[in-house]
Amino acid sequence: MKTILSIWIALFFVSNTFCQKATEGPVFSDMGPVFDVNNADFIPEKGEILKAIFDIDRKVSDHTKANPLITSLHRYYNMHVRHGVEEEDIHLAFVVHGPSTDHVLNDESYHKKYGLNNPNTSYIKALSEKGVKMYICGQSASYKGIKKDDLNHEVKMALSAMTVLTTFQMDGYGMIKF
Repeated sequence: MKTILSIWIALFFVSNTFCQKATEGPVFSDMGPVFDVNNADFIPEKGEILKAIFDIDRKVSDHTKANPLITSLHRYYNMHVRHGVEEEDIHLAFVVHGPSTDHVLNDESYHKKYGLNNPNTSYIKALSEKGVKMYICGQSASYKGIKKDDLNHEVKMALSAMTVLTTFQMDGYGMIKF
């Protein structure tokens, strides 16, 4: 038993010694932690414009936690700016649909449904300040009885997620789907 415990303790210290810690910044200092990747073989070239539309449809069971797909946009900014991409060369958008629609409710609507403020609000606000375009699928919203007045004011009602995704892709945005 002592041997097994000694091995676990040793593995804990070795893993904490050699594993890199994710850190925030430089764009968002308190959100969007990323790892430094030294000597990467593929990084965007200087001056390259990055345009991405995130397709967000993941259910988060714990209503006290932010949707990790929304917070991945913060990671996108931090990671690329940290590795040489100019902030103004990054153009992002997202559309929520299906089980993610509640994640863009305003605090009042979210509180009515779950008894607490929306944990995504600060993340949405921070993205809005960077010019990120944010949409909710009107088909999903209608199905769930969500009205425009229920939404965080930074989020726009779209006809559908399909419409947003095809339109942004025609405008040169790459789709990111996790």
